[in-house]
Amino acid sequence: MPSEADLEAVRSAALCLVNRERAANGARPVAINEDLERAAQEHSESMVSGGYFEHTAPGGSGFLSRLQAAGYLTSTHVLYNVGENIAWGSLQDATPASVVAAWMASPGHRANMLNPEFRDIGIGIVPRLPGSLGAGASGAMYTEDFGVVL
Repeated sequence: MPSEADLEAVRSAALCLVNRERAANGARPVAINEDLERAAQEHSESMVSGGYFEHTAPGGSGFLSRLQAAGYLTSTHVLYNVGENIAWGSLQDATPASVVAAWMASPGHRANMLNPEFRDIGIGIVPRLPGSLGAGASGAMYTEDFGVVL
């Protein structure tokens, strides 16, 4: 179960599991990008504090605007490919292994994780859930942002 004390270990485990799936499917590993990491972490925090589970924040801020605000995409980046996975889990379903397995079982999430064009990743994890999810159980919110700037 993720906690504030072990977030870096949980993030490393999630990255390792993603790269293991990529290797098993013929894709090169992705590497942590600080800008994507910031965007992913801020989105996970926003979902928990705002009580929602969506790619677009209630105020309308979407994925691309978050990547621009974090500095990953700039006005000079006209060619890029990006993707985002979000997930939440409670109790044993909040572990990196459970979340990565759930993403692999979902065609759209799997396509993002295995996209051979992606080179960069940011993983945001908050070790709690908004009150609207998990029925009060302990859990975690995850955001994975992928990208490549050409």
